[in-house]
Amino acid sequence: MKSTASEVSLKAPVLFLVFNRPEVTWQVFEAIRLAKPRQLFVAADGPRNDKPGEAETCRKVREIATDVDWECEVSTLFQKENRGCGEAVSEAITWFFSHVKEGIILEDDCLPALDFFRFCSEMLRCYRHDTRIMQVGGNNLLPLKHRDHEYSYFFSNHNYIWGWATWKRAWDLFSYDMKYYEKVGEKRYHDQYFQSFDEQDYFQYVFDRTYSGADYLTSWDYQWQYTRMLNAGLTVVPSKNLVVNLGFGKDATHTVSNNAIINSMKLEPMDFPLRHPEFVMVDRHMDSAIFKRLFTTRWSRTKQRIKRIVPKGWLEGGKKYFNLLY
Repeated sequence: MKSTASEVSLKAPVLFLVFNRPEVTWQVFEAIRLAKPRQLFVAADGPRNDKPGEAETCRKVREIATDVDWECEVSTLFQKENRGCGEAVSEAITWFFSHVKEGIILEDDCLPALDFFRFCSEMLRCYRHDTRIMQVGGNNLLPLKHRDHEYSYFFSNHNYIWGWATWKRAWDLFSYDMKYYEKVGEKRYHDQYFQSFDEQDYFQYVFDRTYSGADYLTSWDYQWQYTRMLNAGLTVVPSKNLVVNLGFGKDATHTVSNNAIINSMKLEPMDFPLRHPEFVMVDRHMDSAIFKRLFTTRWSRTKQRIKRIVPKGWLEGGKKYFNLLY
């Protein structure tokens, strides 16, 4: 059954995260306008001093994101100075949940289908008091033939932040500086969490870089992934893809290169009423397929196999001369 604007629950507040891209901001704002949330929170990072003209671009974006023409309470958090992707976004989400108990979060390059708002609203209500669930995602990046069509969603250990929702109870656990990371690592609790050596190696690498500060200023999502991992929190993933990413290109901070999988994403209608799983368990088959499809290549998987069988000392020595396995 296809939903209409009148069928969308308008009670869930929306946080709209914007910065300096008027065109994509306008597209996403038009989608928000169709949903007509009763509460809209708009957070914007400040312009960078070394980018001529960015102050004016940021001003235009803020005008677009607050051009509300429906009955709605609008709140804003506009930074005067640039905080960077990591701090600006995480602080905005914390600000959001200082005012609401649950809500939907959209960045300026994440274009949602109208069904996305209804799906998130129903999931927020359904799992409001179930602390096993910490996140509701909007993406499904698997081909149709690899999906389980019996249910409207499945449970995952992975992050889905291109349009998502959560609760204050979950975000209150967030730690930007990854509290307990060293202690948990020393006890090797990480080792049993991941499904494969490839997955463990990938996340250990990005977590280490984030914790050490290498990716600190531009990331918040790795810290959020780690927070959920630390608290055994699951993500709800829809059986249909409800958000597409418009942000690939030279102006993006992270998604600067084209990706055939991401570029082929289409908005899909969700069938209502939702078909709920009878059990709350991670679909490890789906998680494995998603990780393999998005985060690995045949060559990267080959490198990981080599790293497993070659003594670590040899790799450390060879790394000085060959940048092949890292």
